[in-house]
Amino acid sequence: MQDLVLQSDALPAGRVTRWEWFGVGKEVKAGKYFKFRLKLCHTSRRALTEKYADNYDGNTPAQVFYRDPVQFDPKLNDWFGFTFDTPFVYDGRRNLVVEVWWAGQENEANAYTDWGRDFMGRCVVSFVTKGIPECGYPDAGRVQDYIHYMRITITAIAVSPTSLGRVKALFE
Repeated sequence: MQDLVLQSDALPAGRVTRWEWFGVGKEVKAGKYFKFRLKLCHTSRRALTEKYADNYDGNTPAQVFYRDPVQFDPKLNDWFGFTFDTPFVYDGRRNLVVEVWWAGQENEANAYTDWGRDFMGRCVVSFVTKGIPECGYPDAGRVQDYIHYMRITITAIAVSPTSLGRVKALFE
């Protein structure tokens, strides 16, 4: 799955160190995800396409988190997520693609995440039904009209060590 976070969503420049989702629904199951990875990528796109790689818009995605396996233990009506292995430096000017991928799971681990509707082109997902792919990563996904309810941990980038930077730091 990929979600598109627009710069106009008030995402400030900085080091992204954690990504979380809000778990909702009737069913939340703990378990393990195999070859679980999170990637972030700058993009100038304002809507996602069915082809995952096209959404990178010529940029190279950065893998920020990888586990094989990762224990998944979401709580109902609470935030769950992952602290990155490698922080991602977001420039604050372009949009951001967040990509989540895994290769199988144990014990039907899952959590439905809350989402906002009427966000056409902000989410693309691949589906597997009864072990048979309906559409598949990385060549084909299905564009959705929602975006997942997410939050990030981001730290501001320090001012540059120039004389102007030192002056600005003194008066903040």
